Amino acid sequence: MAKLPKLDTKIKAVTIYRNGAKVERTGTIELKPGTHKLEIDNLTRFLDKESVRVSGRGHATIVSFDTVDMTVEVSGYAKLDTLIKKREDLEKRLTKIQGELEGISRRVNFYTQVLDNSAGEFSRWIPAGESDVNQLSALETLVTTQVDQLHKIQIKLHEDREKVQKELAMVKREIEKFQSEVNQYEITNSVLVNVEAHKLGKCEFNISYFVSRAYWEPTYDFVLSEDSTDVTMYTVVQNNTQEDWDKVSLTVSTASRRTATITEPSPYFVSIYAPPPPRPRRAMAKERKLAAPAASGAVADELEVEEMAIMPEEPLPDMAPPPVTATAMEVGGVFVFVLPDPVRVSADGEPHAFPTSHITLEADRKFFWNAVDFAEAIEVTTIETGDSVLLPGKARIYFQDEYLGETHLNLVAPNEKVDVGMRFSYDLKVEKKLVAKSTEKKGLLKGNVARDYAYELTIKNYRQKMSAVKIMDRIPHSDSEVIKIEDRKFSAQPKKDELGVLTWEIEVPKEGETKINYSFQVEYPRGQIITPPLP
Repeated sequence: MAKLPKLDTKIKAVTIYRNGAKVERTGTIELKPGTHKLEIDNLTRFLDKESVRVSGRGHATIVSFDTVDMTVEVSGYAKLDTLIKKREDLEKRLTKIQGELEGISRRVNFYTQVLDNSAGEFSRWIPAGESDVNQLSALETLVTTQVDQLHKIQIKLHEDREKVQKELAMVKREIEKFQSEVNQYEITNSVLVNVEAHKLGKCEFNISYFVSRAYWEPTYDFVLSEDSTDVTMYTVVQNNTQEDWDKVSLTVSTASRRTATITEPSPYFVSIYAPPPPRPRRAMAKERKLAAPAASGAVADELEVEEMAIMPEEPLPDMAPPPVTATAMEVGGVFVFVLPDPVRVSADGEPHAFPTSHITLEADRKFFWNAVDFAEAIEVTTIETGDSVLLPGKARIYFQDEYLGETHLNLVAPNEKVDVGMRFSYDLKVEKKLVAKSTEKKGLLKGNVARDYAYELTIKNYRQKMSAVKIMDRIPHSDSEVIKIEDRKFSAQPKKDELGVLTWEIEVPKEGETKINYSFQVEYPRGQIITPPLP
């Protein structure tokens, strides 16, 4: 096939959906009057050929376009070259560290030998009065100090060597994995555009297509405070399309690119299986010949005639008004976010996070105390979304500067309340105390044992406002006919009392204190062993 003129294009805008992306390219070329066939090459093999659209501006007519497969011989890989360069640098660092360690070992041996030789010489000269013991001591101190310093440097070099060895092993694994996955030849797509130019001048072409292997998901940072919560949503994009998105206008949509179709069930016929009669071999060979695959490539529909007026001294006229976009908007339940600045998303499959929105929501702090298991109350922050929607995703929770942990957020609708943070409270002090306990004989001929218990729950509020507290505790509950739980008394009646699990919902005044007292009696036959044992 004759070599066609190349129309160089650059990705200008990307709209990324939950399962794919729409890519928009732009390219400009000067055309002479007449008919031209242009090639837009090196497009990703993951594009959907049926989704390709071509439009333009300038005095010309787009007659038709084809989308075809192209086989390209791969001459080199930038990623592989980078990994090999990194491996070489790490090997040089490792060699340097090893050399430094060997040099330190030689110096330590030298100092040790000097000290040993000096000690021998001093032992001969000191009795003769020709040398001083203090000189030997000073030499020994000097050598010991030098050796200690060298040992510290040696320890640091060993740590550096270990880090470099681990990093080098990881890079080697990446190189082996990359080399095992790459091919000598690569399949790409090209768009062939037939154009009829009416006069000499520049023409601008816009190409768009849908591509798979790209998606996004939201993550959140919740920063809790006393009365409000700051919510920052990040768009985490992963690009596996083989095309880098460099300085593109990125639009994020919550829509899913799935085709909806209505189907009706067909009749469900059952019968006795009857194998087909064997076919002659000659007929089978003929069918295989007819079923040979056709040549690859898809021919697009012919476009409507579009006039393109050339204006050398003025900006090229728009064929259609540009779509109206906003920073954030909602249409039919689909939310769209347009990032304010161009971004870069490399086709490396790594997550790339961009701050997308920031809102401040009203927050309410409630408290929970499990008096059975916890010696502290737990603070729970509840937010109300108002007009906002929070999409499903990971959420990191902070209370001011304190990191509380990470959770998964489900879809939160407008005006819905949701708990987003829990931590042990420093604003409330809680205490459970056994205030009375006694045992007595009871029943006919005093054959039963009755144990009386009395407890006190104390909640102290150090906040400057009233605090709502949910308290849960329990008393024994018997499913045996011979064990009875009787004489239950409460200073404040529980809101729930199910199988001995008690729940109170109280309000503790600001800088105030609330107490709940309750008591009960456990009666059972003398000599019986209660399990689990009573307090």
